[in-house]
Amino acid sequence: MRAFGTVAVAAISGVVLWQLFTTILLPLLGVAIGLLAMAAKLALIAAVGFFIYSLIKKRREQAEA
Repeated sequence: MRAFGTVAVAAISGVVLWQLFTTILLPLLGVAIGLLAMAAKLALIAAVGFFIYSLIKKRREQAEA
């Protein structure tokens, strides 16, 4: 019966730790993924802006020549 008590305490502590994990760490993981997605979006916007700038610059150089 003593071994059953030890297993029960381990199971209860595991459930409590899992609840803490889902309460604290999963929102932090979501924030990290959101920040990564925002950085990727800003990089894409910068890349498109640079592409448009290079196209305009190339047309100006061809028009001047």
